[in-house]
Amino acid sequence: MAPSTGRHNADESASDRARIDYLSGDLDYEIGAEIDPAERAELDKLRALLADPTLWSEPPAELEDSVVALIAAEAGSAGGTSAQPTDLDGTGTATGETAEGGPANPTGPLTSTAGTPAAPAGTLDLAAARHLKERRTGGRRFTRPAFLVAAAAAVVAVALSAVLLLRDTGSERRFDVALAATDLVPAAAGNASMIQRGSGWEIHLDATGLPRLDNGRFYQGWLRNPEGVLVPIGTFNQGDDVTLWAGVSPENFPTMTITEEAADGDQGSSGQRVLVGTAVEQ
Repeated sequence: MAPSTGRHNADESASDRARIDYLSGDLDYEIGAEIDPAERAELDKLRALLADPTLWSEPPAELEDSVVALIAAEAGSAGGTSAQPTDLDGTGTATGETAEGGPANPTGPLTSTAGTPAAPAGTLDLAAARHLKERRTGGRRFTRPAFLVAAAAAVVAVALSAVLLLRDTGSERRFDVALAATDLVPAAAGNASMIQRGSGWEIHLDATGLPRLDNGRFYQGWLRNPEGVLVPIGTFNQGDDVTLWAGVSPENFPTMTITEEAADGDQGSSGQRVLVGTAVEQ
């Protein structure tokens, strides 16, 4: 090939300067018209692109740390194999490091995972990138069934717990008590339900017509067996939405009474009964 002449180089330099001036807007239309129309159209597109302010925005300060962390994570997931070419700066430049931390193929061209020569320097190795994507997708396909199995196992466990709970609830014994007033508070009335729990008998009481007792005075519930033995089941101030507990079965202590009591140091019943009823199993 014949060497280039100085004239040719001068023409190329002048043409380059003309393009630069045209991009910078230093040339008016008449001078710019000397540039080939097709080339001028391409330069116009490039000039519009360069005028976009987002092109010159600064990257976030944490970008470098994020890229380094991503490379480290990918190197760890590769299991000790050579890292794939990675686009570090977002421009398509492919770089990589070996598992030992050195440059990938320092004395030769980059190769893809398939063993074929990689793309030239300055370009992205699409084959390697595609292989990496397939490897990641395959990993997701591997872990997804495990997640679904775990989720299904959790659903089965919850359903089984619900069945067992319903079965236990159905097997629990329940007694209901209709409470009638005595002459002490004739306007009173009430009802109670007694449900067997693991810790004892849970008693829900609702009573009406009982005046509230305070200042050391209160109501107390009792269960009594046929021999007259009393077992206290709790105290309260007024009769709506009361929860009491019993450590004896209403089957053996079927009579429920509610008495008026005072904090006088006497733990026995005052005998002032306001409600009386008998537990009936349901």
